[in-house]
Amino acid sequence: MRKRLIKTLLTVFVLSFICAASVFADTKGINLIINGQKLEGAGVLVDGQVMIPIDGLARAMGGTFEWTPESDTASVTLPIPNVRPGIDLTDDYTIKVNKIVEGITMLTVSGEVTNTGNRKLTSLTVYGKLLNADGQELTRTFTTNLEPTELAPGDTGTFEVIFMDYDKYKENNARYGIYVQGFPL
Repeated sequence: MRKRLIKTLLTVFVLSFICAASVFADTKGINLIINGQKLEGAGVLVDGQVMIPIDGLARAMGGTFEWTPESDTASVTLPIPNVRPGIDLTDDYTIKVNKIVEGITMLTVSGEVTNTGNRKLTSLTVYGKLLNADGQELTRTFTTNLEPTELAPGDTGTFEVIFMDYDKYKENNARYGIYVQGFPL
């Protein structure tokens, strides 16, 4: 009985070793390229998914990685890109106001935005401000309808800005301003 138990345990051990060796043999390292930098064998393929250690990935992207075992927390900090979301586009467009409708409680301004620059403008948002006589902002509102949100050089899009709280400011000689934000490429 004891010989049989030892023989069975030895067989299980050998089979486990062979299976483990074949699993490791099939999981060759997966190469990863980030921003043109090749990380050879950085990941493995498991059940059809690429698994990559987060510390190597964070460092390859120019960031840092920190593991806090007490709280089981992985902290990744990545550098902030130079592009700010929604930067004011001041030299790349013209605005033409086609229609102004003043109601009892609201003001609607609609018109066209034309890309006059030599770069494509993306993620465009047209917004309006109501300003007092000194040019100070009283309120701000964003487009309810902008088509398209991307303009190639020379292209024109349409917009509509609605000041829903116009009734609060119209007695103070409020004037409107129309602005465009987005990303030049």
